[in-house]
Amino acid sequence: MRNTSVYKRFIFFIVICITLQQLSCKKDKPAQLHTVQTVSNALYADSILFINDAGSKNIVMPLSAAPGTFTSFPDGLKVDDNSGAIDVNSSETGLKFQVTFTPADGSKVKSTFIIISGINYKDKIYNLSTGDSVAKPIYNANNRNAIPQLNSGSTFDNDGGCKNAGIEVNPADGTINLAKSVRDQRIDTGSTQEVKLQYKINDQSRMATNGLDVKIYFYRTASEIPQYLTDLLKERQTTILTENPSTVSPFVRASIKSFSAIARSAQRLSRPRPPCIIVVSR
Repeated sequence: MRNTSVYKRFIFFIVICITLQQLSCKKDKPAQLHTVQTVSNALYADSILFINDAGSKNIVMPLSAAPGTFTSFPDGLKVDDNSGAIDVNSSETGLKFQVTFTPADGSKVKSTFIIISGINYKDKIYNLSTGDSVAKPIYNANNRNAIPQLNSGSTFDNDGGCKNAGIEVNPADGTINLAKSVRDQRIDTGSTQEVKLQYKINDQSRMATNGLDVKIYFYRTASEIPQYLTDLLKERQTTILTENPSTVSPFVRASIKSFSAIARSAQRLSRPRPPCIIVVSR
C-alpha cells in the first residue's frame, strides 16, 4: 500500500511538471512573436489614408509622440516637421510617400510608407503608331489595383473641366483617350492646357471630391521632345516611389533624400505632379 501511495504521488508530480511546462511555453509564445515583428517602422496606424469632404479637418497623428523631426519624400505630403501630423486633405493624392522620423535622442531612425488614396497616371512617352494611345489611371500607387465600384458610384471628370479643355477622359473608368485628345485639339507640336481632373471614388473616402492636375504634351517624333521634359522623365524614375518598397535597393532608398535635396537646390521639377504624359505620333 505504501509503495502504491508513493507511486501515485510520483505520477501526480510528473503531471504537474508537464502542465507547468506547457503553460510556460504558451506564455512564452506571444513574447517571442512580439520580438520578431518589425513594429519599429509603424509610425502611423494605417498605411493608406483617405481624404474627406472639403472643409472638415482630416489630421492623422503618429502612433506615439516623441521629440524629433519628421520628413517626407517626394514632395506633396503635408506633414508637420515636429509633431508628424499629416494633413490628408492638403496632400497630393494617389501617391506613395516615405515618411522618416529622426529621434532627438539620437536613437534609431524610423521610416514608413504612406499612401494618400487616389489616382495617378504613369509618367511615360506614349507612341500612337504602336497603338499606345490610352493612359490608364493608377489607383493607390499600384498599377495592379482595381478602382473600386466602377460603374457603381466612382466617376471621373465630374465638372467637365477636362472635356472642355479637349482632354478626353472616360467618365466611367478614368482612362484618357490620347489619340482623340490630340485629334480634337488639332495639336501638331505643343501641349494642352493644364486642367484639374475632378473625380469621386466609392471607397473609404466616401465619395469625397478628389482632383488631379492633367496636362498632355504632343510631338510628332521622340526627337522633338525638349530636353527639360526628357530630364523630367528621368527624374521621375527616382521621385515616384515604386509600388513595392521591397523591390527598391538599399542604395536607392539611401539616395532618395539626398537626390531630392539636389533636385530642389537646382530648382528642378521635383514635384511628382502633374503626371508627365508625352504623346508622339510615330
